Amino acid sequence: MVKKQPGVPWEGFTTEEAKLLDYLDHLGNNGWAKNSQTELMMPIALGDCEAVGLDIERIKEAMASVGYDRHALHQLDRWESKRTTGKFGR
Repeated sequence: MVKKQPGVPWEGFTTEEAKLLDYLDHLGNNGWAKNSQTELMMPIALGDCEAVGLDIERIKEAMASVGYDRHALHQLDRWESKRTTGKFGR
């Protein structure tokens, strides 16, 4: 389930960053649980975010602002670990 309401902008983010956040929101339909879809897509999506200067802390702040809970935000940290170290974090 996408948390962000349609038409509500990502305040304080560029158009490019907002598109990436929309995509991450879409991938977060199950709280970013580890599965074959997220295994393939999350490291790439987070790498795309890093490439435009959008770090994991700003991503988590944005996702928290639209209703993701602490557990889901922890999953984002775990995916960032996978992207940067090759291992899914704890």
